Amino acid sequence: MSAKVAYDEYKKNKVITASGVELIVQLYDGIIKNIHLAREIFTKGDTLTFDEIKEKGKVISKAMNIVTGLADALDMEKGGDISINLSKLYEFVNMRLLNANLNNDPAMLDEALRVLHELREAWEGILKQESEDRQKVVGETGEKPEEKFQSEAVDVVRKSGTYNRLAIKT
Repeated sequence: MSAKVAYDEYKKNKVITASGVELIVQLYDGIIKNIHLAREIFTKGDTLTFDEIKEKGKVISKAMNIVTGLADALDMEKGGDISINLSKLYEFVNMRLLNANLNNDPAMLDEALRVLHELREAWEGILKQESEDRQKVVGETGEKPEEKFQSEAVDVVRKSGTYNRLAIKT
């Protein structure tokens, strides 16, 4: 098995076995990674090659597509103000990414990154709380609920494609 095939299999398993919150954190990681790739291209200055311009557009588009997917998953009825605020933040991020690409302005990428890092940190906090809750269950019952939690999360993701946490549609 080649290294690329093994890595692709690892990534696939990481998604399949992740809880809903872990999937959202992974999506944020993907957005942030693509913005950093774009940022690297921006550092080359105004004399970009055609391939560099194409790559910049590609990675910014990937980031925007993930943000749009997160925005589309919001449940405005159940989520109330949280969904409205997240929607506005996602719109802000996408506008910054679009304008950064059009105007070759790395400062706009930095603005988007600041918002995304804060949102990712909030989801990390939820993930930490879930982990602590699992540990509490283990301490109280002596059972190891990992398989149950993991299988429930995979079922939610498989059935709905989204996660019902903080105003996410199911």
